[in-house]
Amino acid sequence: MSQETVLYQELEKLDLNEIKKIASLWNIQKIPGKDKKSTILGLMEIFQNEFYLKGVLEKFTPLQVNILTSILKNKGVMTLGEISRKVNIPPINVEMELNVLRKYYLLYQRKNRERLTNNLDKYHTYDEYLKLIKVETNPKGEKFKFSIEKALHKSTLAELPEEWKEAVGAKKGEHIETFLKNALEQEFLQKLIEGLSDFDKDILHQIYIHGGVIEADTIRNYITVNRGKFEQTIPHLTSLYLVRDLYYVEDKFIRVIVIPKEILDHLQFAPILPPVKKGTRVRQEKISANGLDFFLNVKKLISYISRKGLNLAKSGKIKQADHKRTETELLSPDIEIFSEKSQVYQIELILPILKLLGYVDIKGENVILIQETDEFLKKDIFEIMKLVIHEVNEARTRRLNPPEVFTATEVPFYEKGILDKTVKLIMAHGKINTSVIFSHIIRDHLVFSPTFQIKTYEEDLADLRKEIISAIFYLQLFGLIEVEYPQRNLSLSELGAHYFNHEALVTATEKGGITINPDFSIIAFPDRVSLHGIHLLKAFCELKDYDRVYTFLLTKDSFQLGILLGYDKETFIHFLRESSKADLAQNLLFLLDDWGNNLPIVTITEDSVLLRTKDSQVMELLLGQIKGKKFVLEEVSPTGIIIEKSKVMEVIAIAEKLNMIIRLNR
Repeated sequence: MSQETVLYQELEKLDLNEIKKIASLWNIQKIPGKDKKSTILGLMEIFQNEFYLKGVLEKFTPLQVNILTSILKNKGVMTLGEISRKVNIPPINVEMELNVLRKYYLLYQRKNRERLTNNLDKYHTYDEYLKLIKVETNPKGEKFKFSIEKALHKSTLAELPEEWKEAVGAKKGEHIETFLKNALEQEFLQKLIEGLSDFDKDILHQIYIHGGVIEADTIRNYITVNRGKFEQTIPHLTSLYLVRDLYYVEDKFIRVIVIPKEILDHLQFAPILPPVKKGTRVRQEKISANGLDFFLNVKKLISYISRKGLNLAKSGKIKQADHKRTETELLSPDIEIFSEKSQVYQIELILPILKLLGYVDIKGENVILIQETDEFLKKDIFEIMKLVIHEVNEARTRRLNPPEVFTATEVPFYEKGILDKTVKLIMAHGKINTSVIFSHIIRDHLVFSPTFQIKTYEEDLADLRKEIISAIFYLQLFGLIEVEYPQRNLSLSELGAHYFNHEALVTATEKGGITINPDFSIIAFPDRVSLHGIHLLKAFCELKDYDRVYTFLLTKDSFQLGILLGYDKETFIHFLRESSKADLAQNLLFLLDDWGNNLPIVTITEDSVLLRTKDSQVMELLLGQIKGKKFVLEEVSPTGIIIEKSKVMEVIAIAEKLNMIIRLNR
């Protein structure tokens, strides 16, 4: 029968070398058959294999696709003139495009011999392709919502791939509904996925974190780079119905690899996890929660700038030396949720927040504090937490153009909508893998967006991935989630449950939750000390080590720094009394009293102006007018006061109204 078709007759006109060239165009690695006849029959079978046909169709330009689909829609035949009018291009140019399609043996030509013009030449599609090539579009992303059950409920068992039937253990004569019920059970799906090779699992995972949809060319490149074979991996996953290899017309033939709905639903609760590296020790498998560390670091950086200042390099960025110095002064929260972001210095994250709060600016080659910070430092740490999170939530809605040093460039501030969606997913699942969050949000915000276009998919995907990374990164940095390593499963932390669900925090610490040694080192047991108690220890002590228990060292410098950070020493002493099983040693209480009462603070104010009068009565008259207006920083003598630099002109105006004579020295 095959030998009577036009396709066979056209191929038979060629010699074996020409046939091999056509096989190469179709990306057929191994030529079928031993002689010309068997080779042609083998090629014709491959031409009708959808996998290879899709590989050819996705190569064509929009114009070639327009020509081919027009002919297919017109019952497989059109004249050159009809095609030319359809695509609005001169016949001579159309012929060039038709010759490309003929080279792939998708079309054949029948010349019109009755007229001189070739416009009446007819171009036919071979009968083999007429029903095989689909010219449907993808309205409302229907191709991306593929359902195994919906697609196969009218099929017969004989139509299903042998590999899938063998994996499920199909019985002879079994009804399709019974087969699908067994094949789509969660237990079997998990067994099927676990039975894949590590490489095939990785490919399935890549498609999953793309929202369950990936362009064939993108995954082909990924497979090739990782030394796999697209021609083996995708057909194997397809035969097990773990993915579908689909295409539709959107200017071009768009070929996509899609994960069916049933598999997507299963992977939500049983995600494919990256293999744990050989040699991973148990202690590396941990649960990380940052608590209140970042907000304490905001305070610590303010204190650092007020004590030591920050210098800028000629490039306008923080000097590398200051990067390292501040990093040693600050606590080290875990920010390794995404390994490529783990090298970020905290100063690069905190300075933009201080700018949002209005506490820092640039003067010359220095980052300076521009307003009084004592009131901020004395705020309750939970109030600071809410203030910082609020400012970051609102950051993207403000039209600001700050210097680069005040911009979070490595990990930009998140988009509030993406953060909310991330939190919603975490709360809905209780514990959720990062890959599930990526898949959900990419699917909802990108794949099913009304403006979705496959040609900009990878670019849009890269932008959206950055947003998701920022949202998860800051949730971890702010201590609102805890991360289970190495799988990177996320769940709300105690602090997160308090912030998002308004759950009460445990404030009391068990008696014996801490042990104070004679050398003033303190051992704290995290399961017996409250979140706020650990925070107080981090504020007043040096953190020496953490390995299931905390080891702190209480020193004069650390204790005085805690007071400078705005904490009440009596609150800390009360905490030590309540938490330690033994009574506090008298020498410790004596030292804490001594350290807390004798802080050798030297205040240096740069941006201020000295105002002097020769007569104390003149000063008294002037003070009567300006004292309540927050112009005066300090009264240094009966005839001298220090005033705000920014208020000089206002003070001059008031003095002139009092008929005083002004002498301005600049």
